[in-house]
Amino acid sequence: MTQPRPRVNVTIDRLVLRGFAPEQRDAIAAALTQELSAQLGDPATQQPGPSRALASLRAGAMNFASPATPQAIGAEAGRMLARSIRS
Repeated sequence: MTQPRPRVNVTIDRLVLRGFAPEQRDAIAAALTQELSAQLGDPATQQPGPSRALASLRAGAMNFASPATPQAIGAEAGRMLARSIRS
């Protein structure tokens, strides 16, 4: 009998993006969502463990070569958050 795949539910109530132009925010948020889905939805990267909930999570500072695209910023933020969630 196969074990059911772990279920991951991520809810982002508030995404704070400081220092970005308003027209970049939607692209950053979309790339972040896409990367989180890819990182956390991949069965190969899911680690079995106890269920847990995080009230808040800070990814920390990110440094990019200039100019970084909104998509690159969102994707890197998604990778950092996924690592934080897994640890």
